Amino acid sequence: MKQIIEYLNSFLTIGLVLAGIGGVSYNVFREGGWLATLLGAFVDAQLGNPIVAIPVTIGVVIIGKMWRDHRLAKGETSRLPDVLVYIIMAAGVYFIWRYISTGSF
Repeated sequence: MKQIIEYLNSFLTIGLVLAGIGGVSYNVFREGGWLATLLGAFVDAQLGNPIVAIPVTIGVVIIGKMWRDHRLAKGETSRLPDVLVYIIMAAGVYFIWRYISTGSF
């Protein structure tokens, strides 16, 4: 019985992860989706305020690299992969519910 519950839990997890990835992918890459909106806003910010946007972008990249190198040097492990799986599963629940209730993603 315990093995059946473990299998059902695994299938549920995989199903929710696939639904989450599929729903996010659909909304990111469709015409007028999240990626087009985000890139449009980023390009508008770069073109509208290049004096501010370029140094901020460079600063974010440098700080991100320094933070990553610091964590690798200390050998700290991260719980981020587990959190990301739970977030993707939650997105899967959301997109399944949205599909059932409205008939579209």
